[in-house]
Amino acid sequence: MKLYQTLFLVLFFSPILLLAHTDHDSISSPYFQEVELDCDACGCSATSASNGIENLLNSNFIGVRYLHQYYKAKEDAFSNKRTQKQQFNTIQLWARIPVHNRIDVNASIPYHFHQKDGKNSTSISGIGDLNVMGVVKLVKPTQDTNKFKHGLSAAVGLKIPIAKFDQTNAETTNPSFQLGTGSWDTQFALNYQLAYKNTALQVVTDYNLKGENKKKYKFGDQWNQLIQLQQLFINNEFKLVGKVGFQNELYFENEQFGEAIPKSKGDAQFAKIGLEAAAKRFNFGVEYFQPLHSNLNSGEIEVKNRIGFFVNYSLF
Repeated sequence: MKLYQTLFLVLFFSPILLLAHTDHDSISSPYFQEVELDCDACGCSATSASNGIENLLNSNFIGVRYLHQYYKAKEDAFSNKRTQKQQFNTIQLWARIPVHNRIDVNASIPYHFHQKDGKNSTSISGIGDLNVMGVVKLVKPTQDTNKFKHGLSAAVGLKIPIAKFDQTNAETTNPSFQLGTGSWDTQFALNYQLAYKNTALQVVTDYNLKGENKKKYKFGDQWNQLIQLQQLFINNEFKLVGKVGFQNELYFENEQFGEAIPKSKGDAQFAKIGLEAAAKRFNFGVEYFQPLHSNLNSGEIEVKNRIGFFVNYSLF
């Protein structure tokens, strides 16, 4: 895909992570808040704006989250079956700070530890790429709980390459077995939410515009879409949110020296279920993604499941 075509898609569909923010309270309204989608099928870019874990009950926080992804892949180009097990693990320190009534800033830094098990077993671990992004609340919901409430946020982010990119791993059946992409990437997103009383519908689209690294390697752009229902349950100082949804992920071809790399694009679809709780200044969450269909790297990689957890502390 040519650069101007990609930019047109980005501007037209307005992509990456979305957030919207309410009162500065760890158990504020769960709607019109943050959603983060996946950033590469696996591995190096499963960082902020990136991993299907979302925080709905905290409007400002510092926290830790963990994501586990399980894939099966072909050992090499001559294999007929996906026999290699690939485990991708990420622990991430992240924070969200409101700097204005309508503007928030997010930052995150991950630590990855990934493992391949099979004929060619190997593992990698280390700090991943830094992510920083700003979120603007274009439409803020009203406080009247007896009316339908609308919320619309837009975000733009930057992934800063501080992690190591390994050219050798880029030449395997799963080039995303990395700590980082080695490139400066730009992220865009839109998040729309419609809520009535304690129920909300959320629609999110995000686009990740990948750059070329020093090795002249470019990971393919990624476009994600999410639609989900959320239900809030309240009990005095304790709040609980249940979530169920559908996520679609599209991956464009990788390139090196300006040439498209065969068998490097794909798509995946997931059913999603999640639960989040908040009490006082803490909130906790868990989400599970069950693959409905995946066609990654022309069928050479199959996603088996994803699960994530997080715990956050409200700053004020």
